[in-house]
Amino acid sequence: MDKSKNRNENNFNDAMNFYGTTQIATGDIINNNNSDSSTIKATYTPEPKWRSPFTLAVLTWISFIIAVLGIFPLGKLVVNVWKLFKGNIQAIDFPTQTYLIILTILIFLFILFFSLRRIVKKQIRVPLILNYAINGFGGCIVLEKIHIAKCPICGGKMKYYNKPVEWREVMHSDGSIKREVIRKIPALECKRNHEHFFGVDPAEDKIK
Repeated sequence: MDKSKNRNENNFNDAMNFYGTTQIATGDIINNNNSDSSTIKATYTPEPKWRSPFTLAVLTWISFIIAVLGIFPLGKLVVNVWKLFKGNIQAIDFPTQTYLIILTILIFLFILFFSLRRIVKKQIRVPLILNYAINGFGGCIVLEKIHIAKCPICGGKMKYYNKPVEWREVMHSDGSIKREVIRKIPALECKRNHEHFFGVDPAEDKIK
């Protein structure tokens, strides 16, 4: 038996059970938790497209450096706001808007690299778009193309993405009701019938 093939071709039986049934929320919860049969299997095969040099150590250092760099524009913003408050506009050495843009960019980069660090640390697979995924299995970031077999129920094409499975209805002051997604899971979903879907365990790859 080819063990590497078995590891890369992942089968899921009633995979929604990976995520449990406990739900806590303020307001009404609407669930979309439907797989047609516990005996039906959906399969996919990940194809590595690019292996990045971003290991856990590298991502940790990058996140730390970005956090340190963010102190400078944040400090400048605080100083400039204080000068504006005191009416000393001429003492401002650089436009406040520029510092705000720099700080926003650094915050975005910090969130990005910290999120990548989390993926590598947990060694999980996370859906992107167009059936691509990021996988941290093996201790570094790998970009993968997910090849999915046809829907085992109807034979339609399937997609791999973060599927909303729980919602909360929030009533606004004007009486309108808005649905807010409170939980998503990685899933294989049929494009022909969205009720044909199978939850995917992001930690399916076994750590040795």
